[in-house]
Amino acid sequence: MRRQPVIAVLAVLLAAMSTFADELTGAPAPQPTPADGRFHPAYVQPGAPDEPPATTTARAPEGAAQPPARAATPPAPRAVAHTDEEPEPLPSVAAPVPGLGPLLWQGDAADLPTPPSLTTTAAAYRRRSDEPDLPGMLLLSPADGDEWVEGSQVTFRWLSSGPIRKVRIYYSYERCKFAERSRGEVGVVLADMIPDNNQFTWPKVPWLDTGSVRLRIAGYDAEGNRVAADEVGLHFRPRELVGLPDTCIAIIKKHQRLYYIREGKVVRMHIVSTAASGYWTPTMKPGSFDRRRGAMGKVFSKDTCAWSRMYHCSMPYWMAITSSGSHGIHATSPPFYGRLGSPASHGCVRQHRTDARILFGMVAVGTKVYVF
Repeated sequence: MRRQPVIAVLAVLLAAMSTFADELTGAPAPQPTPADGRFHPAYVQPGAPDEPPATTTARAPEGAAQPPARAATPPAPRAVAHTDEEPEPLPSVAAPVPGLGPLLWQGDAADLPTPPSLTTTAAAYRRRSDEPDLPGMLLLSPADGDEWVEGSQVTFRWLSSGPIRKVRIYYSYERCKFAERSRGEVGVVLADMIPDNNQFTWPKVPWLDTGSVRLRIAGYDAEGNRVAADEVGLHFRPRELVGLPDTCIAIIKKHQRLYYIREGKVVRMHIVSTAASGYWTPTMKPGSFDRRRGAMGKVFSKDTCAWSRMYHCSMPYWMAITSSGSHGIHATSPPFYGRLGSPASHGCVRQHRTDARILFGMVAVGTKVYVF
Protein backbone atom coordinates (compact mmCIF):
# COMPACT_ATOMS: atom_id res chain seq x y z
CA MET A 1 0.00 0.00 0.00
CA ARG A 2 1.60 3.24 -1.18
CA ARG A 3 -1.26 5.68 -0.59
CA GLN A 4 0.86 8.54 0.74
CA PRO A 5 3.05 8.95 -2.44
CA VAL A 6 -0.08 8.76 -4.62
CA ILE A 7 -1.84 11.42 -2.54
CA ALA A 8 1.21 13.69 -2.70
CA VAL A 9 1.37 13.38 -6.51
CA LEU A 10 -2.34 14.17 -6.80
CA ALA A 11 -1.93 17.28 -4.59
CA VAL A 12 0.89 18.58 -6.80
CA LEU A 13 -1.17 17.99 -9.96
CA LEU A 14 -4.20 19.79 -8.49
CA ALA A 15 -2.08 22.80 -7.47
CA ALA A 16 -0.55 23.03 -10.95
CA MET A 17 -4.02 22.82 -12.59
CA SER A 18 -5.31 25.60 -10.28
CA THR A 19 -2.41 27.89 -11.17
CA PHE A 20 -2.91 27.25 -14.89
CA ALA A 21 -6.64 28.01 -14.54
CA ASP A 22 -5.90 31.29 -12.81
CA GLU A 23 -3.61 32.32 -15.65
CA LEU A 24 -6.27 31.48 -18.23
CA THR A 25 -8.94 33.56 -16.46
CA GLY A 26 -6.75 36.65 -16.66
CA ALA A 27 -7.81 37.88 -13.21
CA PRO A 28 -6.85 41.58 -12.98
CA ALA A 29 -4.00 42.53 -10.72
CA PRO A 30 -4.80 44.78 -7.73
CA GLN A 31 -4.94 48.47 -8.66
CA PRO A 32 -1.79 50.38 -7.66
CA THR A 33 -2.50 52.97 -5.00
CA PRO A 34 -0.50 55.32 -2.80
CA ALA A 35 -1.11 52.79 -0.04
CA ASP A 36 1.36 50.45 -1.74
CA GLY A 37 4.40 52.37 -0.52
CA ARG A 38 5.37 49.52 1.82
CA PHE A 39 6.29 52.06 4.43
CA HIS A 40 7.77 50.47 7.51
CA PRO A 41 7.10 52.55 10.65
CA ALA A 42 10.39 53.90 11.95
CA TYR A 43 11.57 56.81 14.01
CA VAL A 44 13.72 59.19 12.01
CA GLN A 45 15.88 62.18 12.82
CA PRO A 46 14.48 65.70 12.26
CA GLY A 47 14.94 67.01 8.78
CA ALA A 48 14.44 63.69 6.99
CA PRO A 49 12.20 64.45 3.99
CA ASP A 50 8.72 63.04 3.98
CA GLU A 51 7.87 60.63 1.19
CA PRO A 52 7.42 62.66 -2.01
CA PRO A 53 4.24 62.16 -4.03
CA ALA A 54 4.39 59.84 -6.98
CA THR A 55 5.26 61.60 -10.22
CA THR A 56 4.17 60.88 -13.76
CA THR A 57 4.67 62.50 -17.14
CA ALA A 58 1.54 61.01 -18.66
CA ARG A 59 -1.59 63.12 -19.03
CA ALA A 60 -5.09 61.77 -19.09
CA PRO A 61 -8.27 63.51 -20.26
CA GLU A 62 -10.55 64.51 -17.42
CA GLY A 63 -12.70 61.42 -16.95
CA ALA A 64 -12.33 60.35 -20.61
CA ALA A 65 -12.27 56.73 -21.67
CA GLN A 66 -8.96 55.46 -20.43
CA PRO A 67 -6.76 52.65 -21.72
CA PRO A 68 -6.40 49.55 -19.57
CA ALA A 69 -4.36 50.21 -16.47
CA ARG A 70 -0.76 49.10 -16.53
CA ALA A 71 0.71 47.45 -13.49
CA ALA A 72 2.60 50.19 -11.67
CA THR A 73 5.80 49.50 -9.82
CA PRO A 74 5.30 50.43 -6.15
CA PRO A 75 7.67 53.13 -4.95
CA ALA A 76 10.73 51.85 -3.17
CA PRO A 77 10.66 51.96 0.63
CA ARG A 78 11.79 55.36 1.89
CA ALA A 79 15.26 55.41 3.37
CA VAL A 80 15.26 56.54 6.97
CA ALA A 81 18.01 57.52 9.33
CA HIS A 82 17.72 55.57 12.56
CA THR A 83 18.97 56.61 15.92
CA ASP A 84 21.36 54.31 17.72
CA GLU A 85 18.58 53.49 20.12
CA GLU A 86 14.97 53.43 18.96
CA PRO A 87 12.48 55.18 21.27
CA GLU A 88 10.70 52.65 23.43
CA PRO A 89 6.92 52.37 23.36
CA LEU A 90 5.42 54.45 26.12
CA PRO A 91 3.64 52.82 29.04
CA SER A 92 -0.03 53.41 29.53
CA VAL A 93 -0.64 56.62 31.47
CA ALA A 94 -3.25 54.70 33.42
CA ALA A 95 -0.72 52.15 34.67
CA PRO A 96 -0.77 52.13 38.50
CA VAL A 97 2.31 53.16 40.43
CA PRO A 98 2.58 51.61 43.91
CA GLY A 99 2.31 54.13 46.70
CA LEU A 100 1.51 57.02 44.36
CA GLY A 101 -1.69 58.91 44.96
CA PRO A 102 -3.23 62.27 44.03
CA LEU A 103 -0.64 64.68 45.42
CA LEU A 104 -0.08 68.38 44.97
CA TRP A 105 2.92 69.79 43.17
CA GLN A 106 5.01 71.78 45.65
CA GLY A 107 7.03 73.85 43.18
CA ASP A 108 6.54 77.40 41.93
CA ALA A 109 2.85 78.24 41.67
CA ALA A 110 3.50 79.86 38.28
CA ASP A 111 4.46 76.45 36.90
CA LEU A 112 1.25 74.77 37.96
CA PRO A 113 -1.15 73.58 35.30
CA THR A 114 -4.87 74.15 35.75
CA PRO A 115 -6.19 72.62 37.90
CA PRO A 116 -3.11 72.27 40.16
CA SER A 117 -4.14 68.86 41.50
CA LEU A 118 -2.17 66.24 39.56
CA THR A 119 -3.86 62.87 39.68
CA THR A 120 -2.43 60.96 36.69
CA THR A 121 0.54 58.66 37.01
CA ALA A 122 2.25 60.40 34.09
CA ALA A 123 2.47 63.64 36.09
CA ALA A 124 5.35 64.98 38.14
CA TYR A 125 4.90 64.33 41.84
CA ARG A 126 6.46 65.15 45.17
CA ARG A 127 5.61 63.41 48.40
CA ARG A 128 6.74 65.31 51.48
CA SER A 129 9.85 67.35 51.94
CA ASP A 130 11.37 64.57 54.09
CA GLU A 131 10.77 61.86 51.46
CA PRO A 132 12.56 61.31 48.12
CA ASP A 133 10.79 62.44 44.97
CA LEU A 134 9.14 59.79 42.84
CA PRO A 135 10.12 59.93 39.16
CA GLY A 136 7.51 61.70 37.07
CA MET A 137 6.98 63.98 34.09
CA LEU A 138 4.17 66.32 33.07
CA LEU A 139 3.98 68.24 29.80
CA LEU A 140 2.77 71.77 30.45
CA SER A 141 3.09 73.07 26.89
CA PRO A 142 1.88 72.08 24.39
CA ALA A 143 -1.20 70.88 26.23
CA ASP A 144 -3.52 68.12 25.13
CA GLY A 145 -5.71 69.38 22.27
CA ASP A 146 -3.41 72.25 21.24
CA GLU A 147 -2.62 72.88 17.58
CA TRP A 148 0.67 72.96 15.70
CA VAL A 149 0.77 75.34 12.74
CA GLU A 150 3.19 74.73 9.89
CA GLY A 151 6.14 77.11 10.06
CA SER A 152 5.58 78.18 13.66
CA GLN A 153 8.04 77.95 16.55
CA VAL A 154 7.11 75.70 19.44
CA THR A 155 8.46 75.83 22.99
CA PHE A 156 8.05 72.68 25.07
CA ARG A 157 7.77 73.08 28.84
CA TRP A 158 7.44 70.30 31.37
CA LEU A 159 7.68 69.47 35.06
CA SER A 160 9.89 66.64 36.26
CA SER A 161 10.73 65.01 39.53
CA GLY A 162 12.90 62.20 40.82
CA PRO A 163 16.20 61.00 39.36
CA ILE A 164 15.56 62.27 35.80
CA ARG A 165 18.74 63.52 34.08
CA LYS A 166 18.04 63.25 30.36
CA VAL A 167 14.94 63.76 28.21
CA ARG A 168 13.85 62.53 24.82
CA ILE A 169 11.06 64.31 22.89
CA TYR A 170 9.45 62.69 19.86
CA TYR A 171 6.18 62.63 17.98
CA SER A 172 4.30 60.25 15.69
CA TYR A 173 1.32 60.37 13.39
CA GLU A 174 -0.66 58.28 10.94
CA ARG A 175 -0.28 59.40 7.36
CA CYS A 176 -3.22 60.71 5.37
CA LYS A 177 -5.40 57.72 4.61
CA PHE A 178 -6.16 56.64 1.05
CA ALA A 179 -9.73 55.46 0.48
CA GLU A 180 -10.06 54.89 4.24
CA ARG A 181 -6.99 52.64 4.27
CA SER A 182 -3.93 53.31 6.40
CA ARG A 183 -0.66 54.27 4.71
CA GLY A 184 1.46 53.65 7.78
CA GLU A 185 2.84 55.77 10.59
CA VAL A 186 5.75 58.18 10.83
CA GLY A 187 7.80 58.94 13.93
CA VAL A 188 10.33 61.74 14.40
CA VAL A 189 12.78 62.37 17.25
CA LEU A 190 12.91 66.09 18.06
CA ALA A 191 15.36 66.05 20.96
CA ASP A 192 17.45 63.01 21.80
CA MET A 193 18.72 62.67 25.37
CA ILE A 194 19.00 66.37 26.16
CA PRO A 195 19.54 67.68 29.72
CA ASP A 196 16.41 67.86 31.83
CA ASN A 197 16.15 71.64 31.97
CA ASN A 198 12.32 71.69 31.70
CA GLN A 199 12.29 73.59 28.39
CA PHE A 200 13.14 73.01 24.74
CA THR A 201 12.44 75.16 21.64
CA TRP A 202 11.64 73.71 18.21
CA PRO A 203 12.41 76.47 15.68
CA LYS A 204 10.01 75.47 12.89
CA VAL A 205 7.14 73.00 12.48
CA PRO A 206 7.29 71.32 9.04
CA TRP A 207 4.34 70.30 6.90
CA LEU A 208 2.98 66.99 8.15
CA ASP A 209 0.87 64.58 6.12
CA THR A 210 -1.76 64.34 8.84
CA GLY A 211 -4.28 66.27 10.88
CA SER A 212 -3.39 64.89 14.31
CA VAL A 213 -0.17 64.11 16.18
CA ARG A 214 0.87 62.26 19.34
CA LEU A 215 3.63 64.13 21.20
CA ARG A 216 5.68 62.15 23.71
CA ILE A 217 8.32 63.03 26.29
CA ALA A 218 10.33 60.47 28.25
CA GLY A 219 12.72 60.96 31.18
CA TYR A 220 15.86 58.88 31.85
CA ASP A 221 18.02 58.48 34.91
CA ALA A 222 21.82 58.72 35.04
CA GLU A 223 22.15 55.08 33.91
CA GLY A 224 20.00 55.66 30.83
CA ASN A 225 16.91 53.88 32.15
CA ARG A 226 13.56 55.38 31.27
CA VAL A 227 11.78 56.16 34.52
CA ALA A 228 8.88 58.47 33.52
CA ALA A 229 6.89 59.57 30.47
CA ASP A 230 3.96 61.68 29.35
CA GLU A 231 2.14 62.23 26.06
CA VAL A 232 -0.57 64.45 24.59
CA GLY A 233 -2.67 64.57 21.44
CA LEU A 234 -2.33 67.59 19.14
CA HIS A 235 -3.90 68.92 15.95
CA PHE A 236 -1.88 69.98 12.91
CA ARG A 237 -2.80 72.76 10.46
CA PRO A 238 -0.91 73.73 7.27
CA ARG A 239 -0.04 77.43 7.05
CA GLU A 240 -2.52 77.92 4.19
CA LEU A 241 -5.41 76.91 6.44
CA VAL A 242 -4.79 79.62 9.04
CA GLY A 243 -7.60 82.18 9.19
CA LEU A 244 -10.04 80.26 6.99
CA PRO A 245 -13.78 80.12 7.79
CA ASP A 246 -15.04 77.53 10.24
CA THR A 247 -16.55 75.52 7.37
CA CYS A 248 -14.83 75.29 3.98
CA ILE A 249 -12.87 73.15 1.53
CA ALA A 250 -9.18 73.90 0.95
CA ILE A 251 -6.96 72.35 -1.72
CA ILE A 252 -3.17 72.77 -1.51
CA LYS A 253 -1.74 72.00 -4.94
CA LYS A 254 1.91 71.73 -3.88
CA HIS A 255 0.99 68.90 -1.50
CA GLN A 256 -1.85 67.42 -3.62
CA ARG A 257 -4.11 67.35 -0.57
CA LEU A 258 -7.72 68.36 0.01
CA TYR A 259 -8.93 69.44 3.46
CA TYR A 260 -12.51 69.75 4.62
CA ILE A 261 -12.87 72.01 7.65
CA ARG A 262 -16.03 71.94 9.75
CA GLU A 263 -16.60 73.86 12.97
CA GLY A 264 -13.01 75.08 12.76
CA LYS A 265 -11.44 71.61 12.68
CA VAL A 266 -10.04 69.51 9.84
CA VAL A 267 -12.46 66.58 9.63
CA ARG A 268 -11.38 65.14 6.25
CA MET A 269 -8.02 65.03 4.47
CA HIS A 270 -7.80 63.42 1.03
CA ILE A 271 -5.09 62.59 -1.48
CA VAL A 272 -6.03 64.26 -4.78
CA SER A 273 -4.77 65.14 -8.25
CA THR A 274 -4.94 68.65 -9.66
CA ALA A 275 -3.93 69.81 -13.15
CA ALA A 276 -1.05 68.11 -14.95
CA SER A 277 1.61 70.15 -16.71
CA GLY A 278 0.01 72.07 -19.58
CA TYR A 279 -3.36 72.33 -17.84
CA TRP A 280 -4.63 74.58 -15.08
CA THR A 281 -6.38 74.29 -11.75
CA PRO A 282 -7.03 77.95 -10.87
CA THR A 283 -6.15 79.33 -7.48
CA MET A 284 -9.29 80.73 -5.91
CA LYS A 285 -11.13 81.93 -2.86
CA PRO A 286 -14.73 82.97 -2.24
CA GLY A 287 -15.52 85.92 -4.50
CA SER A 288 -12.88 85.10 -7.12
CA PHE A 289 -13.89 85.72 -10.75
CA ASP A 290 -12.49 84.63 -14.08
CA ARG A 291 -13.68 86.06 -17.40
CA ARG A 292 -14.01 82.65 -19.02
CA ARG A 293 -14.99 80.52 -16.03
CA GLY A 294 -17.18 82.95 -14.15
CA ALA A 295 -17.45 83.17 -10.38
CA MET A 296 -15.22 80.85 -8.37
CA GLY A 297 -14.63 79.85 -4.76
CA LYS A 298 -17.65 77.90 -3.57
CA VAL A 299 -19.62 74.75 -4.31
CA PHE A 300 -22.08 75.96 -6.94
CA SER A 301 -23.82 72.64 -7.57
CA LYS A 302 -23.66 68.91 -6.84
CA ASP A 303 -24.48 65.86 -8.93
CA THR A 304 -23.94 62.23 -8.02
CA CYS A 305 -22.98 61.47 -11.63
CA ALA A 306 -22.30 64.47 -13.87
CA TRP A 307 -21.48 64.08 -17.57
CA SER A 308 -18.52 65.71 -19.32
CA ARG A 309 -19.52 66.91 -22.80
CA MET A 310 -15.88 67.61 -23.63
CA TYR A 311 -14.54 64.17 -22.74
CA HIS A 312 -17.78 62.17 -23.11
CA CYS A 313 -17.59 60.43 -19.78
CA SER A 314 -19.20 60.44 -16.36
CA MET A 315 -17.75 62.25 -13.34
CA PRO A 316 -19.13 60.64 -10.15
CA TYR A 317 -19.80 62.75 -7.06
CA TRP A 318 -19.34 66.01 -8.94
CA MET A 319 -19.13 69.31 -7.05
CA ALA A 320 -18.72 72.38 -9.29
CA ILE A 321 -16.32 75.02 -7.94
CA THR A 322 -16.81 77.50 -10.81
CA SER A 323 -20.17 78.92 -11.85
CA SER A 324 -19.59 77.82 -15.46
CA GLY A 325 -18.91 74.25 -14.39
CA SER A 326 -15.47 74.29 -16.01
CA HIS A 327 -13.80 72.97 -12.85
CA GLY A 328 -15.00 70.72 -10.08
CA ILE A 329 -14.16 68.10 -7.48
CA HIS A 330 -15.09 64.55 -8.44
CA ALA A 331 -14.08 60.87 -8.38
CA THR A 332 -11.64 59.53 -10.92
CA SER A 333 -11.73 56.05 -12.45
CA PRO A 334 -9.80 53.07 -11.03
CA PRO A 335 -7.07 53.00 -13.73
CA PHE A 336 -5.96 56.41 -12.47
CA TYR A 337 -5.97 55.74 -8.74
CA GLY A 338 -2.22 55.21 -8.86
CA ARG A 339 -1.75 58.81 -10.07
CA LEU A 340 -3.52 60.38 -7.12
CA GLY A 341 -1.02 62.33 -5.10
CA SER A 342 0.56 63.91 -8.18
CA PRO A 343 -0.70 66.42 -10.80
CA ALA A 344 -2.58 64.36 -13.38
CA SER A 345 -5.91 65.99 -14.30
CA HIS A 346 -7.08 68.41 -16.99
CA GLY A 347 -7.89 70.96 -14.29
CA CYS A 348 -10.43 69.34 -11.99
CA VAL A 349 -9.64 67.98 -8.53
CA ARG A 350 -9.73 64.20 -8.71
CA GLN A 351 -10.25 61.83 -5.78
CA HIS A 352 -10.62 58.14 -5.13
CA ARG A 353 -14.26 57.15 -5.44
CA THR A 354 -14.48 56.17 -1.77
CA ASP A 355 -13.14 59.55 -0.60
CA ALA A 356 -15.29 61.41 -3.14
CA ARG A 357 -18.46 59.65 -1.96
CA ILE A 358 -17.80 60.49 1.70
CA LEU A 359 -16.96 64.14 0.99
CA PHE A 360 -19.98 64.51 -1.30
CA GLY A 361 -22.27 63.42 1.52
CA MET A 362 -20.75 65.91 3.98
CA VAL A 363 -20.52 69.07 1.88
CA ALA A 364 -23.47 71.39 1.19
CA VAL A 365 -24.00 73.59 -1.86
CA GLY A 366 -22.63 77.03 -1.02
CA THR A 367 -19.66 75.75 0.98
CA LYS A 368 -16.67 78.04 0.47
CA VAL A 369 -13.72 76.70 -1.52
CA TYR A 370 -10.07 77.76 -1.46
CA VAL A 371 -7.38 76.56 -3.87
CA PHE A 372 -3.77 77.44 -3.02
